[in-house]
Amino acid sequence: MPKIMIADDSMFARLLLKEAVSQIYDNAEYIEAKSGQEVLDKFAEGLQVDWYLLDVNMGEPNGLETAETLIEQGVDVNQIALVTGNKSSELQSKADDIDLNYINKALSPTDVEPFVERLRLFFSAKSGEL
Repeated sequence: MPKIMIADDSMFARLLLKEAVSQIYDNAEYIEAKSGQEVLDKFAEGLQVDWYLLDVNMGEPNGLETAETLIEQGVDVNQIALVTGNKSSELQSKADDIDLNYINKALSPTDVEPFVERLRLFFSAKSGEL
């Protein structure tokens, strides 16, 4: 059963992300965080997860900064994805600079299926299972 950290300051966004992931894994265990600091605290406490899905625009540190800290502390970059509605080319460039996965959120009902497919590609690239 995969353990997935979902970090977003919006409870609604976390709920939607869990719903999307459940279309890929029906048995995932979810750990939720409202801020980057909460993610880092759980990591420091020894919590092991298979994947980190981090919103960019959440409480300090933001998703990109949280990802950088996790990577510095030994988490494989392929276990982390920025999941965001932010389509900033500057942000995408920063993510690309450290080979960080960047997944655009579903912002409308017509985006849901392509969003799930982007998540599926992320999980399959890391796990080789899908």
